[in-house]
Amino acid sequence: MSEKRAVHMKGIRNQILRTAEKLFLTQGYKTTTIRQIVQDSGITSGSIYNIFEDKEHLFSALADQFMTDAKAKIDKALEGESADRRLVGLLAMELYCTEQNPIVRELACAFHTSPFLMETVIKRHSVLAEEVWMSRRHPRNSSLDTAILISEGMISSYLISFDFSQKMNYDEIRRKVMMLILRAMGLEARESSHLIQYMEENRALWLDLADQVLHHSDETPEEK
Repeated sequence: MSEKRAVHMKGIRNQILRTAEKLFLTQGYKTTTIRQIVQDSGITSGSIYNIFEDKEHLFSALADQFMTDAKAKIDKALEGESADRRLVGLLAMELYCTEQNPIVRELACAFHTSPFLMETVIKRHSVLAEEVWMSRRHPRNSSLDTAILISEGMISSYLISFDFSQKMNYDEIRRKVMMLILRAMGLEARESSHLIQYMEENRALWLDLADQVLHHSDETPEEK
């Protein structure tokens, strides 16, 4: 493929992703269709399917960008902080943002009910979780991927609880979910408690970073 064509294809891909992003964030995953993306982007369905196998693969590519952006913002905001705190910050962004935004919550639920999409999440979180263990003297959790999978299951339960007919104590659930995640990854109860306190004390920061990730569409495709 020539360089000119490669640039052209990258531009088309970015246009598709930016259009899909706006639709997903305004009306959710289930409601958004490839036909709508075609209409709003001006890109033919043939061109879209030439790049993305289906809506799930398109959503996965977009979510991967969100996760990459989220980690970059956490690394910048928490520069010099421990890997433990950066991991908690990344998870806190997800928890607090999904609490505040029903559409983001629906998108997160779609992610957690798809094996294909969940595998992407596990791979992403494993990278940062590895950094946590590399910074420690004691041995790495030998089942880290399993711990992350179980952790995502805990988050799934947390997300579903918002649709219960009986309102739950979400502050309490959030704290317990984070405690279970940290303990599953091998952290001691005392340090896990300190990290949860750190998470709660910086709630405004996590929400601000999440808002930045969700509202970057004013950037041009070339900048992405």
